Amino acid sequence: MKSPLDPTPSPADPRTRPVAAGLADGGDVYVRDANGTVHVLPDGPHLHPKVLGGAQPAMYAGDMTVRRGRVVDLTNLSGTFKFDDEDGLRDVADELRRAGLTVERGAVRFFPADGSRPVVLA
Repeated sequence: MKSPLDPTPSPADPRTRPVAAGLADGGDVYVRDANGTVHVLPDGPHLHPKVLGGAQPAMYAGDMTVRRGRVVDLTNLSGTFKFDDEDGLRDVADELRRAGLTVERGAVRFFPADGSRPVVLA
């Protein structure tokens, strides 16, 4: 678990919802909560702290893109949480699959904290 770098207890955005099959196409930010549930919110600036709200800690966070009902991009990019753990991103991909989403081959990209090139995990 990691607390957000921005400790401001922002309220949760009312558009936030648990990830599920049938997710609309587009870009989303995601946060995995303490129970392992991945919550999504349409992408925008500085939204990660508003996914769960209240400066709650997270198991993982990043962004994702859905196209034609399939996850085509899944990353650990989040300025609020800055997760640097490949296994955590793999766990998010597995949770998306359990929720009924298809994660495309090559979609899971891990960005190391040192700024080196991203690594394709799956």
